[in-house]
Amino acid sequence: MIAVSPYAVAGCGMISAFLIVFSAFPARSPMAARLKKLERINEKSVHQRIKMIDHIVTKERHSRLQQQLIEAGWYGVTPVAMAVRGIGALGIGVVVCLMAMTIFSGSILGVLGGAFAALVAWRIPSIMLSRAVKARKASIRRDLPDFLDFLASTVQAGLALNAALVQATDTSHGPLRAELTSMLAEIRLGRPRADAFNALADRVNDDSTTTMVTAIVQAEKLGSNLSQILNELSKEIRDRRWLHAEERAAQLPIKMILPMALFMIPSLYLMIFGPVIARLVSGR
Repeated sequence: MIAVSPYAVAGCGMISAFLIVFSAFPARSPMAARLKKLERINEKSVHQRIKMIDHIVTKERHSRLQQQLIEAGWYGVTPVAMAVRGIGALGIGVVVCLMAMTIFSGSILGVLGGAFAALVAWRIPSIMLSRAVKARKASIRRDLPDFLDFLASTVQAGLALNAALVQATDTSHGPLRAELTSMLAEIRLGRPRADAFNALADRVNDDSTTTMVTAIVQAEKLGSNLSQILNELSKEIRDRRWLHAEERAAQLPIKMILPMALFMIPSLYLMIFGPVIARLVSGR
């Protein structure tokens, strides 16, 4: 029998809760920090400004975890905060493990259940980050065709691309609006438009956004009809979204096998054979 001190459980729980609360405090946004640096170089020459902008903005992808945080839109969370959050969640899992060992008197079942709870708790911050990345990309993918339609209409009406981008951004919402606003801020501060578009594609890291950026940049370089290209892009992204929805719908029968095996089939057997078994047991 393994003796577990209640003081150890309480101390571990308090430390873990403190780490989780500490990691939840927002740090200074990397995007805001870059913009602050960009504002301080407004007085320099155009060449110096462009060179310093490239140096500042390209620091945003220095690790895989930082890139995931940028894709999720968690600009107020640093990789260190994520590591602290994981340690705090692991501590909560250890508390659950110790409590399970106490309840089950140190049996193998308690140890295995507690270890599994600790492992799941340790993975929760990473799971939440992955889900946030998927949800943000799905939101941008959903709003992108409407943005391209409005942008094509404004360009076709005679507005320059920068003015059309401002108008289209004002009608957008959600993560797409936030990313477009950041891109327009970089353009206003002197960064070349093509570089700002490429930085947008790097931050979002989604096929639809990358396709849009590549098409717009190439159309500007080649002098093609931008409004026609934007309309074709909008149609292509809508078709791709429809194919993605069909693909997800085709996966539903496979995903339903496990819930049916666990819940529906046993209930069906119980309804069919339950009365027969009850009658046999009662001897009637």
